[in-house]
Amino acid sequence: MPRVIERKDTNRRIRLNPEVRRKMILEAAFKAIADDGFEGLRTRDIAAKVGINCATLHHYFPTKEDLIASVADHLEWRLRSEKAQPVARKASSVLDALDRQFEDVLFYHLERPDILAVYREFVARAPRDQAISALVERLHGGWRAGILDALKRGKKDGLLRADLDLDAAAGLVLSTAWGFVSKIFASRKDLIAAARQLNSWMIAVSDHRKS
Repeated sequence: MPRVIERKDTNRRIRLNPEVRRKMILEAAFKAIADDGFEGLRTRDIAAKVGINCATLHHYFPTKEDLIASVADHLEWRLRSEKAQPVARKASSVLDALDRQFEDVLFYHLERPDILAVYREFVARAPRDQAISALVERLHGGWRAGILDALKRGKKDGLLRADLDLDAAAGLVLSTAWGFVSKIFASRKDLIAAARQLNSWMIAVSDHRKS
């Protein structure tokens, strides 16, 4: 007998795993902010891009504020997981760790500009939105904590000046890196020059970088 082939109904919707659909919504929202700022974050448009209706979107994110908070989580995850490949060095020190902060910023600028675009949008909106201000404080806080940890290790190892105010120094490193993100520094060359100058101010006199 000839083989009977059952034809599938191609008009039936494919049921997606809830986590997959949630990720699709988040990525669409992330791209909307990167491309057009918060003004481009319209739930109706996001739902259309993902192929769902607004009711389904609100099942995953009941309010627009919930969606924005999740975009901030997604941004934080991408900042931690997508970094520049570490440069091979003979020895790793606090200065290498600080250099990696600037290498990551340059990597985002060249390879992941959407990350910086979304980060800038959050920072720009923070003064006008208390909830977003809290999200930005958390993002900056995580970044700053990593810098501070490196500085503490460097001071303990005697590589940094004994009188160095670690909290203030961490703020300066973060501000210098953010200066490139916010386009205060016009070029990669300007950022590197500023980073080197900043590092030289922090190094212990007896251990001034051999270069």
